[in-house]
Amino acid sequence: MSIVTRRPLAFVSVALLLAACDAAPIAPPSLSASLAPPARAQVERVWIDDPMYWVQLPNEMVVDGDRELVVGVDFAEPPRHGDIEPALRSGVPNGSVIEWPTDRRATVRVPPGGPFDVDLSGAEPAATARVPLTSLRFRIDRPTYEVALYRPTDLLAGSLAPVRTWSVHLAIQHVVSFAPDGHRVLVYHGILPRRSDFSLLDLDSGRKSALADPFMHMARDGTSLMDWLPDGRLLGVAHATSFIGDGDGQRPAELPGLLGQGAMLSPSGRLVALWSYAHGTAAILDPATGKLSPIPGTFQRCTVGGIVALSWIDDDRLVISDCTVDLAGSPRTRVLSARTGATLETRFGDQLVATLAGGVEWRTRVEPAAAMSSPRVDAWLADRAGKVIATLVANARYLPAPDRGALAYADPDQRRSAIIDVQTGRRVEIVGEAMTWTKQGELAVVRRL
Repeated sequence: MSIVTRRPLAFVSVALLLAACDAAPIAPPSLSASLAPPARAQVERVWIDDPMYWVQLPNEMVVDGDRELVVGVDFAEPPRHGDIEPALRSGVPNGSVIEWPTDRRATVRVPPGGPFDVDLSGAEPAATARVPLTSLRFRIDRPTYEVALYRPTDLLAGSLAPVRTWSVHLAIQHVVSFAPDGHRVLVYHGILPRRSDFSLLDLDSGRKSALADPFMHMARDGTSLMDWLPDGRLLGVAHATSFIGDGDGQRPAELPGLLGQGAMLSPSGRLVALWSYAHGTAAILDPATGKLSPIPGTFQRCTVGGIVALSWIDDDRLVISDCTVDLAGSPRTRVLSARTGATLETRFGDQLVATLAGGVEWRTRVEPAAAMSSPRVDAWLADRAGKVIATLVANARYLPAPDRGALAYADPDQRRSAIIDVQTGRRVEIVGEAMTWTKQGELAVVRRL
């Protein structure tokens, strides 16, 4: 009996189900919904090495290429990895590794090498980005520079071949100084425009090492002099104090200084002349003893940029060229005794920037002004009688040779430099930017490859 009653019930249930399907067919998916584009990833920021160093503009970042670099991308919401990784891989070199430390952060470990791109064009800037992003495709520049050494006698004789060259995979801003050994250099480099570092670079091996903290702070806060002394120690003159360390820039000891100081080593390297922008005072620093000897008198600024020249005739005589009134008056040159600070000679009308070989003088004439961002400065070389030997290019950085027989200058806008025979005024141009002189009297020039 139970079997007979179940069969009609099952049949009735199926019939009712089919009738319901005929009466209310299932609607197909909406055509507009099926064609709606997927939501694009929202990028909050792109950073280099440290999340605090944001990339904001295309072609903004210039970084060192001698080490692995970490590029990070932070998103407003967790994106689909498949939407992000293919575009990232298209711009970075082979061997780069993409990782996801969190669901909203992707990092790319890029091996040492040259320039590369960060391509996030498939995403869009997030409305919550703390720094506006005008583009999501960035060029990360990792340049290679050549450091070349030239002998002045070779250049002035017509030979443009360097004595030696090295390739450097750093974002060099400046080659500050050569160590006495001739192959280690102090370089100023790093991530631009947000951070710069000093490094001690061995040009032969390509290895670099960091200096102690006081020297590193000078890279960020400013320095007026960084060089090796004759005894092999490294001297750094900062904004208001100085430090002296061993030849590798370690174990630094603090020396006294002047507020807002500029500095110039004496010819022997045993003494340092100091001038204070803030107070208009001057002093002699003996690095060996740490003694700071004030020079009597006040030494006034010619313009808001300072334009006060410090130079040495020899270790006994110091030259300070300033203006007769702070930000006014006329240019003035005073020759002083380095031992007593007494004024030995005073002249007016121009400034003696440096005394070169054969008594040739590098002179300038500054137009004093309280508010001139680019003051008028005329510069020239003159012999003992005051006759002009050569007119110098304005707004260039000049570098007297250690023996004072030549004067080099760099024109960074043209990426060219020139060396001048101070006796004849003859010039020879070379490609690259003149940076410094070696202790052996060779001119170091840097150019991008």
